[in-house]
Amino acid sequence: MMANHSKLWYLQRLRLLDVLDSSQKAVVEEASQMSEIRRRERIYLPGDPSDQIYLLKAGVVKIAVPGPDGREVILAFLYPGDVFGELAVVDDAPRDHYAEAYEDAVVCAIDRTLFLRMMRECPELGYQVTKLMGFRLRTFRSRVEELLYKSAHARVAHALLDLATQHGIGDAQGIMIPLRLSQRDIANLVGLTRETVNSVLKDFRQKLLIETDRRSIRVKDRKGLSGIR
Repeated sequence: MMANHSKLWYLQRLRLLDVLDSSQKAVVEEASQMSEIRRRERIYLPGDPSDQIYLLKAGVVKIAVPGPDGREVILAFLYPGDVFGELAVVDDAPRDHYAEAYEDAVVCAIDRTLFLRMMRECPELGYQVTKLMGFRLRTFRSRVEELLYKSAHARVAHALLDLATQHGIGDAQGIMIPLRLSQRDIANLVGLTRETVNSVLKDFRQKLLIETDRRSIRVKDRKGLSGIR
């Protein structure tokens, strides 16, 4: 992964850093730590210090918390160009969630003190971080509303549509979601049991809304999924 490209090559492709000038990017390049994270390896855990902000250059990262019943609750899947651990900018309390490589990933870690300095030097960076936090807050609020008010079919349909939008690959047969999603993962993402998710996916397949195999899910009828309430 990382060995094929320089650290600067990766940093130049991180959306959040677009607002920095070349000298500021050079400072970040010098001070940041680029790491290759293997699938299922944890990047940080609940209780770890909030002393770094992370930028994802390659792979997929899962953000999750342990639920009260011991089950994992998946908050989000993140993709190249995304930022995580950004609450360290405004809150130095320990982490209350964990980040895990869902696929092999390349991650850039920037110390909190350096990031705060960059925000002082480049107010636009602070503005972009604020926008990111606002977007995440709205997303989580929408997730809570779904868990409270929407049917199991609607929850699964919305999750698949989100994943297709963020990470899907379009072709003549529909939109393929190239994540190795297990039924347990989908259940943990939408707050259902694995058995319920299995039943919903079976129904979607019978209605030709999706196709599934061991490695991917293909959305065949996006409009049909969108209409599920």
